[in-house]
Amino acid sequence: MNFPLLNISEKKWNSEDLTDYILFDKFIYTDRESIFYELYKNKLFIDCNGLIYRAIEKAELTEKWRNWFRFIPNIWKREVLFTMTNENWTVDQLRNYLLERISDLKPDEHTEKWKSDLKNAKNHSELINGR
Repeated sequence: MNFPLLNISEKKWNSEDLTDYILFDKFIYTDRESIFYELYKNKLFIDCNGLIYRAIEKAELTEKWRNWFRFIPNIWKREVLFTMTNENWTVDQLRNYLLERISDLKPDEHTEKWKSDLKNAKNHSELINGR
């Protein structure tokens, strides 16, 4: 799995929640079940190689010191466990998915630049990470 991952389960993006669609690592930094179920559970994610994974559950990390210092931000976290779907998308499939989602957002100079960057991207990583 090559991070970051992009959530490809959403049919429409909300401009207020754009950062919720990308995972920079395999951890969730909250214990709230509602967040896990809303943003991760059974959602499909594509990695920077075009491989598709499903988030299936979260696992508690085993280091005891994390519980002692859980009040410090980013010390307490859980690992999101994924399973391979044996599916993948081509660069063009991912590009089209992203262009469709961005087209649903309010048009402005940033979305237009984003679209332009997507059209010029050469691989999955450039589509997800930008240039």
